[in-house]
Amino acid sequence: MILKTFCIKPEIKILVLSLFLCCYETNAQQNQPYTATFIGRMGVDTVLVETYTRINNHLYGKAFTRVPEDYIGEFSIHFYPNGTIREFNVTAMNPSNSSLPFEAKSRAFEYRLNMNCRDDTCTYYNSDPEKESERIVRHAAKHMDFVGGWVPLISLMEWNCMRLAKTSSSYLPMKMINHNIGVYDIGIQKKENGIMIFGGPFLEYTKLTTNSEGLISSADGTGTPWNYIVEKHAPINIDEIARRMTKTTGIGIPSKTETISSTIKNSKITVTYGRPHKRGREIFGGIVPYDSLWRTGANGPTTIGFEKDIRFGKTTVPKGTYSVYTIPKPNEWLMILSSDLSGWPTNPDRTKDLYRISIPVKKGTVVQEVFTIELNETKSGGQIIFSWDNVIATADFNIR
Repeated sequence: MILKTFCIKPEIKILVLSLFLCCYETNAQQNQPYTATFIGRMGVDTVLVETYTRINNHLYGKAFTRVPEDYIGEFSIHFYPNGTIREFNVTAMNPSNSSLPFEAKSRAFEYRLNMNCRDDTCTYYNSDPEKESERIVRHAAKHMDFVGGWVPLISLMEWNCMRLAKTSSSYLPMKMINHNIGVYDIGIQKKENGIMIFGGPFLEYTKLTTNSEGLISSADGTGTPWNYIVEKHAPINIDEIARRMTKTTGIGIPSKTETISSTIKNSKITVTYGRPHKRGREIFGGIVPYDSLWRTGANGPTTIGFEKDIRFGKTTVPKGTYSVYTIPKPNEWLMILSSDLSGWPTNPDRTKDLYRISIPVKKGTVVQEVFTIELNETKSGGQIIFSWDNVIATADFNIR
């Protein structure tokens, strides 16, 4: 056998070496961890600081959250090759010492949420200190893209923006899961000049400013259940900032639920509603857009119960319990009474709207920091008074 020796020209050697180094450099860049921080504010209050790292199909980090209590959430997400969630983990840790578990004071709180998605099912395994064993919750879903709760992971929003940016499509349909509420259809829409719109009927829509790769520089959640303004920042030590901020007055539950009752003309009226704060924000025409359906409060549906029939102008409302929605306008509000008492109030069943009543609006002389509903008796009947910021809307009624 005769072995032939091949001589490779120097210029070919250089070309091959250059191609090898180029491919190596590209792969190395893809494998390099990317770390950054998101800071979220609700008006003048900082509600979240999230520092995360992304590498390959993994996203992990820590988020210091101030609602409903101060705690550190350590999270880890592993994705399938197509970008959907394979496994999601978050553990609540002590904000003063993240080596210790978080001990909730205000309500039951899961120490750990673990979710995996396979075989068209997403299963949660929740560890709760008030339960003798873990709570298992299963939701049917062929895939999962986003996890929602008190405070969202902005880095998970960014992950999905990057998925959309890599395609020629202008829209990415998504599934969002909440272990207590269920599965919802949401999505991301690509607009001009790096703007993406994230959300769906359940969430309303967050405006994201991104670059060509889908990296988020800012997010505007005005008008959504989260209502946060978010900005990207250089990496911040979560443990350090949590230890410092947890020594200050906490935010707690952003909008506490309250029930009021009053007997007017021998008829009892009861209202249950969530009470959001102004927090330095523009309210009507801002976080509560004009000409859009508003839940008229926060949290679950605002409800009102009448012991007797009530008459608003020419509209008679039979006794019973109704959910209350409004459509604020600069000069008047449209108050809607609905029979949908259980639907999530950012996406109510509009076929159950029963009564629509126009009510006048005026500007108050004092700024009302917390949204307030009052029941007032008058000579001829009574009033339901809605006040927030410098706006007062009044619905006069008579008892039938």
